[in-house]
Amino acid sequence: MFSGSSSPPKDRSDTTIARSGAIDTPPLSIRTEDSSVTPKKFSPPGGFFTRRTSEDQGPGNEKKRRSSTVTKAASFFTSAKNSLSLSSSPREHSSFNNYTIQEQPGLAKFGSMDPALSVPQGSLNNSAGESHPTARSSFKVGVTEDRNRKCRRTMEDTHAYLYNFLGTPALLAPGDTGSKAIAVPTKTSPSSAKSTSVVETDNGYFAIFDGHAGTFAAEWCGKKLHLILEDVMRKNPSTPVPELLDQTFTSVDQQLEKLPLKNSGCTAVIALLRWEDRVPSSHSATGSSALASAAAAAAAAAAAKADTDSDDAGDTPTQAAVSGALPKLQEKAARQRVLYTANVGDARIILCRNGKALRLSYDHKGSDENEGKRIANAGGLILNNRVNGVLAVTRALGDAYLKDLVTGHPYTTETVIQPESDEFIILACDGLWDVCSDQEAVDLIRNVPDAQEASKILVDHALARFSTDNLSCMVIRFDTDRVKEVVNRTAEPIGVEGDQDTEHGVSEADKIVEAARKSMAKAGLADNPEKAEKAQEEILEKMASEQPEPAPPAKDDSGAAIADKLKVPEPRNPTA
Repeated sequence: MFSGSSSPPKDRSDTTIARSGAIDTPPLSIRTEDSSVTPKKFSPPGGFFTRRTSEDQGPGNEKKRRSSTVTKAASFFTSAKNSLSLSSSPREHSSFNNYTIQEQPGLAKFGSMDPALSVPQGSLNNSAGESHPTARSSFKVGVTEDRNRKCRRTMEDTHAYLYNFLGTPALLAPGDTGSKAIAVPTKTSPSSAKSTSVVETDNGYFAIFDGHAGTFAAEWCGKKLHLILEDVMRKNPSTPVPELLDQTFTSVDQQLEKLPLKNSGCTAVIALLRWEDRVPSSHSATGSSALASAAAAAAAAAAAKADTDSDDAGDTPTQAAVSGALPKLQEKAARQRVLYTANVGDARIILCRNGKALRLSYDHKGSDENEGKRIANAGGLILNNRVNGVLAVTRALGDAYLKDLVTGHPYTTETVIQPESDEFIILACDGLWDVCSDQEAVDLIRNVPDAQEASKILVDHALARFSTDNLSCMVIRFDTDRVKEVVNRTAEPIGVEGDQDTEHGVSEADKIVEAARKSMAKAGLADNPEKAEKAQEEILEKMASEQPEPAPPAKDDSGAAIADKLKVPEPRNPTA
């Protein structure tokens, strides 16, 4: 059962699903390097400047005098080329080594401004840090990435995942102190120092970011977006998740705009797998809505009606409305597994339902008619299926120099997982989808129970089909038996604040960042504003001077591949 906001594509053979709405953050992250691979250094560009240098060499190896203007121009051009390797090094297929700060001291200095950016890469090159399944986890994650060394000099993709994302907020009656709710650690929270255990929620977070014009935006999002999303969700517990995803993408866009690399951007595909108490709703495309959202809607309606009456016994209209609506809603509530998605650009997420591929994302490309109209209305134009002839995607995070045209508002969907028919989901960048259809990807791995092996099969398939882009693929396979047990209440409930073993814990993301903060303290970076400010000035000055100019991506070997890459179907109505 699906619902969404934004329009799904048309003109595609695979079934599409619905959508809805976007968010913000600080500095940058770092990338794992394969110790066996030596990063390539760009040599000065050939052509005029190189030829002129060789011509000016005399037989005695003495250089002839040449104009200072040409010399400066050659130096500037070489510097610009070298800056393309600003924050990334080649990553080879299935090369997942733990990140160390010493590898990239420039980017590491960003951690002195924000500990989240100093979090070491986790297993499988996880930008969110180290995250592992537990005995109660109802899904397994597999990730494979490949630089595609024959076609790409750098790896610009990043990915992140968490097995215990923020717990679903409980619905509390007026006056309830929420003593059973998960303690949220904040800078002012006295319990955060005592709360050392991670709350086991079985709520998953999965993301892939495909960078362009460098890796800055993609790496930064890999470290920060999930933290911003958690913060937004804590502040708005009753707001529908698709709206929170839209707010998060908007916030991310705003924060990236303040950072030094104005030309760096990335596409993004996000999936959030949550346990929720839901009630039947005729107003929802999925047939149900989250209990907290339903209670807030009922309270708002009752409060509006009560505004015409006088105050009753000291209670505000909202308090009385919630008190009356809460018991009735709780009686109807049932624990369900819900999948929320959001994407900008051409990375996709596919759900396998009874062996059929259901697309839960929308390709935002220059060839899409609706996106083309939006760009034109904003004062831009589409040339060769690119925004202003430069960018192949019409929505992305970052790209501040095109932000009036390239919005960061995502396409979102909401899907209630059916334990008996939903098997797994696939997140992948366009490097896979350029050479593989949705249904073909599902067919390739449906009978592969191991998620890690399945992700490798898809990447190997793309390489065999001569994909010309970086490749990142994440497969999340559901434990259907475990999901059925929780849904049918034959197993202990999990994932919602107030469930057993949720008191006085911290979220997994907060635990990871806190560990990074302690490491910084040992290194003498934490609680040292002067040192942090100096490091920030050095980084901003260096990055501003090395910022690459925006340029169209390198042309693929196959013109057909480019045409397919830029082809986007028009939206159609969501289906259940």
